[in-house]
Amino acid sequence: MRSVDFLLLGSILLSNIGLHAQQKTFDWVRQSPDSYRIGPGYHSGVAVYKPQGWEAIHVRLDLVAREPVSVGVVRLEDWNNAIRNPGDLAKLDYACLTESVTRVSFSCNFYASRTARVVVVRDSRQTEHPVVTGIAAPFVRMGMNELFANEVRVTPYIWSCTSNCDLPDPPEFVWVELRREKYEITPALKSYGPFTAELESEKIRITVKSQAPMTVALVPAPLADELYAHRDQASAILAKSDCKQYGIQASTFECAFHPRDGAMQVVLLPEVAVRKKKKAEVTISTLRCMAHCTNKPE
Repeated sequence: MRSVDFLLLGSILLSNIGLHAQQKTFDWVRQSPDSYRIGPGYHSGVAVYKPQGWEAIHVRLDLVAREPVSVGVVRLEDWNNAIRNPGDLAKLDYACLTESVTRVSFSCNFYASRTARVVVVRDSRQTEHPVVTGIAAPFVRMGMNELFANEVRVTPYIWSCTSNCDLPDPPEFVWVELRREKYEITPALKSYGPFTAELESEKIRITVKSQAPMTVALVPAPLADELYAHRDQASAILAKSDCKQYGIQASTFECAFHPRDGAMQVVLLPEVAVRKKKKAEVTISTLRCMAHCTNKPE
């Protein structure tokens, strides 16, 4: 009887572990393909991606064409401007541009933002004047001379939940820039902040590009005050910092801090005397939840 009890207890534990381990899974889901006809020099919007608030964008499609085409992604705002001013089509800034292909599995991913984007397919054949079929309008289907028609078949995919879809969405975190400055290096201490953690193990990212070696650290505000007052004791004071780097000229590193730490400062000190004009640039960012923030795991 006791062995049966143990088996029952074990199965319950495994079941609970499985439930806690479950989470939403996502994958590419194939959509219905469509076929079109386009002509030399045609620029056509295939699909518009408009984020819902702060959201990452994932683009994928399979394309097969009779004649070579180019595929890329542009900002929807830039595309709309080019529609109104066709002379600007040549100035479009394409992401993930793939040129002169007749068959391609195209993909392009963007970090979370509020920027809407459009996939543009461009017939690669030369023409005197570019032709635009509209703002993400379907390709022209009829009314084209068979001699010049380029048959194009597009199969889009969407990034979608494929299992455990009834579970809450996981929280989404992005790096948010807090401060950026480019300055001329002097013997003076540079200090940025205060930064106060709202959660345990909150992260701050520090990126430095400098023409002279720098010491960079995240310190409590009282230590920053000590550095201002006693620069000659900088080594001893910075030894109390849990997150610091020496001799930086090009580096990115992250520090974790906590609410109990109170106000924190990012400090930068030149390690050598600078006899001519040299510059440094610092960017400070923090990791913040931007979506589904109430669905944090227990």
